[in-house]
Formats: sequence, C-alpha cells, structure tokens
Amino acid sequence: MSDSLTKLTTGQTLYLPKQQIDTQVQKLCQQGNDSAFRGEHERAIDCYTSALALDASCVPAYCARGDSWLERKNYRQAEADYLTALKLSPVLAVANGGLAKVYYATKDYPAALEACTRAIHRDPENLDLYHSRALINKKLGDDRAILVDCKFILEQQPSDISARWLNARAHFQLGSYQLAIFNFDRYLNLQTEDFYAYYYRGICCERLGNFTQATIDLDRAIAIEDDLAILYRRRGRIRQQLGDFTGAMADYDRAIELDPEMAQAYSNRADIYINRGDYPRALLQCNQAIRLNPRLTTAHYQRGVINTEVGNLHAALADYHRLVQIDPQDINAYIQRSWIYFRHGEYPAVMEDCERVLSLDRNSIPANYLMGVVQSLSGFKQEAIFSLTKVMDYQPSFICALYHRGLLHHDLKNESKAMSDFALAQEIQNLGLDSTVNRDETGLYAEGLALYHMGQPDTAKVILHQAALVAQKLKSAVFHRQIAFTIEALGME
Repeated sequence: MSDSLTKLTTGQTLYLPKQQIDTQVQKLCQQGNDSAFRGEHERAIDCYTSALALDASCVPAYCARGDSWLERKNYRQAEADYLTALKLSPVLAVANGGLAKVYYATKDYPAALEACTRAIHRDPENLDLYHSRALINKKLGDDRAILVDCKFILEQQPSDISARWLNARAHFQLGSYQLAIFNFDRYLNLQTEDFYAYYYRGICCERLGNFTQATIDLDRAIAIEDDLAILYRRRGRIRQQLGDFTGAMADYDRAIELDPEMAQAYSNRADIYINRGDYPRALLQCNQAIRLNPRLTTAHYQRGVINTEVGNLHAALADYHRLVQIDPQDINAYIQRSWIYFRHGEYPAVMEDCERVLSLDRNSIPANYLMGVVQSLSGFKQEAIFSLTKVMDYQPSFICALYHRGLLHHDLKNESKAMSDFALAQEIQNLGLDSTVNRDETGLYAEGLALYHMGQPDTAKVILHQAALVAQKLKSAVFHRQIAFTIEALGME
C-alpha cells in the first residue's frame, strides 16, 4: 500500500507514510486486545475503530471488534464486522466462528451450524470450533452429530470436561444408557460435585433396572443440592418402584414444598393414593396436576382410571377424549375409551377406536381382543375368529380369547374346534399360566358359557352370575343384559 490520505478519528486529514500507519494500527489493535482482555470492551471497540479509520482493510481489527460487540451483546454490529472481514478474507475461520456465535446467541441455529461448519473446514484442528458445533447441534436436537464432534475432541483431549458432558448427555438422549454411564463416570472423576451428573446417571441406572444404584446417585445429588424439587421427585419415583411408598410420598411432598407449581409431583402423589385405593385423595391430586398443566397426559390418564373404578364413566370418557386430542397416537387412551364405549353399548365407536389402535400397533392384544368380542356380539363370527386368533398368536395364554373363540366355533357347529379351545383354556387355567387371572365381565361370561357347553352346568352357573355382578359393578349395562338373558335362557336364574 502506497502513502495514502487518511482521516483520523479527530477529523484531521493527514498524509502518513505506510510504515507509520501500520505501526499505529498495530499499536491501536494491541491496546484494543489489552482492553478486551481486561473486559473493557467499550474501550476496546474505540481502539479497533481508530485502527480501522487508519486502515479500513485491517481484517484482524474487524474480527476483534466483532468479538467485543459480541461481548456487549450488540449482535447486529458484531455480524456486520464479521461479514466485512469475510468479504476481505473469505477463507477466514475466525470470522465464521464469530458469526456462528452471533447466530447461536440470536437463536438462528441453522445459520450458526452453517457458519461453524465453514470455520471447521478452514481450521480443522481447532477443537473450540468442534465444541461450538456440538453446542449448536444440542439446540437442534441432533445427538448423533454431537457424538461425532465430541469423539474428535476427546480423542485429542480425553480430560475435556465440557466434551465429556455433552457426550454423556447425547448418549442419554439416544437411550444408550450404558455408554452414558461410562461417560458420566469419567465426567464425575473430573467434576466430582456436579449434582446434575449424579441425577442423570441415576436416571440411566433406573432405566436399566438398577434401582439401588439409582437411589445412591439421587442421594448424592440431593446431598450436593438439597433444594431442587426435580431431584426429590425423581428419587420418589425410584423409591416407589422399590416399593418404598412412604419414602416416595415424603419425596413428592418435599418436591411440592420446594416447587408448588410442579404438576408432575401431584400426579406422582396420585399414584401412591391409587395404590392405596384412596381414590378421593388421588382424584384431588390429579385435579391439581391438571390445573397446573392442562396437557399433563399422566394426570388425565390417572383421572380416567379413577373415574372408571368409581363408576363415573362419563367423567372418565372426557379425560380419554382429552388425551387423544393431546396425543392422537396415545394407544392406552384409545383402549380405555373403547372399553367405556363397550360398557355403554356403543359398538361402532368401539370398532373405530380398536381400528385406530391397530393402525398404530397391529399386534395390540387389547384391541384385537375387544374387537373380536364386539364382532362376535354383532354377528360377524368369522371376523371375530380372525381377531381372537391374532390374540392367541401374540399371547397364547390369554384364555378369555380361547373361550370366546371356542364359543364362536360352537355357534358355527364346529364342535371339535370348540372343545379343543375349551380344553386348552382349562389346561392353561389349571396350570396357573393364565395371563388374565382378574377377568372382566367378557372373560367371565365366555368362561361360564364354555363350562356349560362342556357339561359343567353348576360351575357355569356360578361363573355366569359372577360375570353379571362384575358387569353391574362396572356399569356395563348393555352387556349385563346379554348375561342376564343367557342366564335366563339356560334356566340359571
């Protein structure tokens, strides 16, 4: 660059030799760097601006000023400086890295990812850039991409705490709990007092069925941080799975004391009350959970189950309607709703819900079974045999399906198949292999009628009357009439 006409920040117009300009620019940039190092970013910006007034092509000054603008959270100015630097030097990694930070801070994560990837392409040995990209991918939810970047970092620096943490969390999110534990172990060797690491490792252990170690980890997390509600709620869940309902309830109480707005903790308390058969208190907990979080599916499901148990089927139905609105793929909600439709005698609605379930999971035993029962009651006997056979394919010990299928073979005059199904059901039952020990009204009805056809009228009478009582208790009015009609027709009043 030849001698040039330069305007200084004072407004003076001076002729300066190139060497003097370069020296002054270097001096101003160094002053800016020193100020930035001390955290004096306004002063640093003034220095870089003065340097650029002397030499508008000084790329390092644009990048350094961009960094200081970034520290001051002036993202528009930072972006402008980095873009100017890239116009002057398109292959500059540091400017792309700065842009990535700007876009990350402004939550434009796709743009941040593009800028960071360009920076890595220009400077492939810079571990900080891989770390930045891992953080961006964390925001984008791309856990596999996080693992790729963390692998590169940890191969160079196995003791990198941040990369080890991100690696462990990515494995956790992907459900690779053993690998997550491996990385959390190494992270805790470096950072022994991080309660979140114990928390996540505890969840990993819980999901692998190691409840004892899970409890130890949550105990340790709480010892480090004893006023965080989520830690108590999680430990409560583990204690509940260990059968320590008193300890679990104490943890849920403490979680709510710390965070009265934690809806899930009320739902967890409802679990304990349901287990105790205390439905009024359980219902209060569910109502509170739903008040705090109207979209909390666990609370809606619990409330639906409670209302079904106490015979308030219309209220239960409202919760299941809400559940399928929140999550149209909630199979359990469709199953529970279909049983209420069945007990209301709304067979077309039962079929619709069962078909919806089977579109999501064709192997669903409850949906195939209930569909088979309704098809049988609706006169579609061959279709019912097909549905019940699918149940037996998936769960051979489901004797209710066997009894029902046997009855259908009997109605179709195929006595050998009917008796074969009845005999197999009896054998499974006698061996204690029955997967439906607590049978509902449909199973008891099928068993009673099968016993009658097998020549055991006295036992059949007992079972059919039991079926009628269960149907009455569950407010299954339409099916209760079916049972009553059968009892009367067989002279078993």
